[in-house]
Amino acid sequence: MTDQLKKNLDAFNAMKAKLESEHPGRIALLHDGKLISIYNDSGDAYAIGKEKYGLGNFSIETIGEKPKSLGFFTSFIPANG
Repeated sequence: MTDQLKKNLDAFNAMKAKLESEHPGRIALLHDGKLISIYNDSGDAYAIGKEKYGLGNFSIETIGEKPKSLGFFTSFIPANG
């Protein structure tokens, strides 16, 4: 694991719970152990990271999962899961 990747992963893990509650399913762009921005699309995050920082100098991480809607069937799920 490169130093850049380790810094970014440590930073992401430190803020993971907050990001998951505020931005589920979105993509975080990290550089030098700092959150740079949050995107809706991993392709956008990758392209911007590559352009601004160069390959190997940034990370993108998926923030949790998007909430899933079961539509009509949601009412059939018990409250305790």
